[in-house]
Amino acid sequence: MFFGLIFIAATAAASIPATPEPTADALQLDLQTAYSCKDIDGRKVWKGGLAYYIQSFVYDDATPDDAGNMATDAVLAGDNSPETMQEFAQACLTMAPTASMDN
Repeated sequence: MFFGLIFIAATAAASIPATPEPTADALQLDLQTAYSCKDIDGRKVWKGGLAYYIQSFVYDDATPDDAGNMATDAVLAGDNSPETMQEFAQACLTMAPTASMDN
């Protein structure tokens, strides 16, 4: 009886589809409408409807102000710890969507 309940619970859990990750195109569109937040560790941060975004690490001796060399990484809840997501939420908490859209 106990084994049957575990099997049923495992089967039910396996049949629930996971939330699909947004596509790269969807994230790109989301980033274009995201608003600026406070920097984290000297890196620019934005909040969109699908994810938070953070300026990628700088490569090839470029400076953080070199906009031509800047890239971003999407920060998704499914890929990060609750603590990391809380850090991004705090960075964006005081920056309301009415803040400047100068990304």
